[in-house]
Amino acid sequence: MKSLRYPSKIRVAAILLKNVFTVSKVNDRIVPSGLEGEMLKYLVEKLKLEFELVLPNDGKYGSRDNNGTWNGVIGLVQRGEADIGLATLSITEDRWGIVDFSIPYAIADRVFAVKEPGEMPKVTAFIYPFSQNVWVLYTLMILAATVLFQRMMLRRATFLASFLSVLGSVVSQAMENVRETPWRRVLLGLWMTIASVMPFLYNTSFLSYLTMPEKVPIPRNFEELSKAVLSGKYKCLPTKGTIEKDMLLRSRIDYLVKLGEMIQKNGWEYSYGENFSELLDNPVAIITANSGLKFLLGSPPYITVKVSEDYFGIWNMAIAMKKEFCCRERLNEALYHISSGGLFQKWIDDLSFVDTLHKRLKMKHEEPKLHLTLEDLKLAFFTLFFGYALALLAFLAELMSPKSLDIFHS
Repeated sequence: MKSLRYPSKIRVAAILLKNVFTVSKVNDRIVPSGLEGEMLKYLVEKLKLEFELVLPNDGKYGSRDNNGTWNGVIGLVQRGEADIGLATLSITEDRWGIVDFSIPYAIADRVFAVKEPGEMPKVTAFIYPFSQNVWVLYTLMILAATVLFQRMMLRRATFLASFLSVLGSVVSQAMENVRETPWRRVLLGLWMTIASVMPFLYNTSFLSYLTMPEKVPIPRNFEELSKAVLSGKYKCLPTKGTIEKDMLLRSRIDYLVKLGEMIQKNGWEYSYGENFSELLDNPVAIITANSGLKFLLGSPPYITVKVSEDYFGIWNMAIAMKKEFCCRERLNEALYHISSGGLFQKWIDDLSFVDTLHKRLKMKHEEPKLHLTLEDLKLAFFTLFFGYALALLAFLAELMSPKSLDIFHS
């Protein structure tokens, strides 16, 4: 039986990414670092091999071009320009047809991340306690009560007088000139109950909001994100050179397909080399692997993004190998040791800890803010004084108007 001859050096295709795969020169030798850099050092040590780094010119992971050729790391492995590809590659059916894959060493569940929402503007805080539908129904109820009181309850009252009387009862003012009959008292008692309960609910909700302001609504799942993108409120950026856009288009789920079509139409994408804080300052959602967020964006409490509640797919990550790669069994055995020993998760935790420590050292100390300040109550005081001014003008107009002009009694 012919014995297999193992090479002394293998060519490794990779993409230079911060915290994922970086290289430095030490004593004229290339030393990899980062998440997959640590894995490469472990593999070449166990396989007792040297490595030569091959970088794709386009900086892509590997997808099929319009002419049918493969680009990125997968293309280098397929053409034999590299023996293995190491770039957090996901196993897909199309890729498996042209290259081989090792056993999986991690899972990539695709989620999206958006900037942590800020507080809702306090200029219009007085409308937040009730939803839009409640405000509409409450307004219609006041108008209906105005007509009912003007026709059945108040003596010789005009529509304006009835409206002011009903509106005054909402803000705890007494109602005058009410006709005294048993059934009218029941009707009046019912209305006064409503006029007391609704302001109470409003006041408690309003104070709760001022104490703990609500956050600006953001998409929580892919269905909400798709609607936000279609309405022009958000952009959605997949990772440059990955299969995320193709997976959305082929998902057979209506809102995911529409999301993929919008991404394809506008040519949206991002790379890991970009500044995420600047990228997410706009209404932007980035699609990435949930496991990658920890060392790309940091760990709580220094992470400033909100992750989606769902994901649109889960893929196994593995090392791409050219067909008939000689060291397949030895490579898989080394990867099995990495997975079973928890080394990959340890490397993620180590990188995340270092990144979090750097952010903590750069963070400036800030004095804690009070929950409720005078600035928060500025709008309430402005509304109060504005109401007093209107009341004063109405009082002066009533004093100065001719007695023959009576707009409150018919």
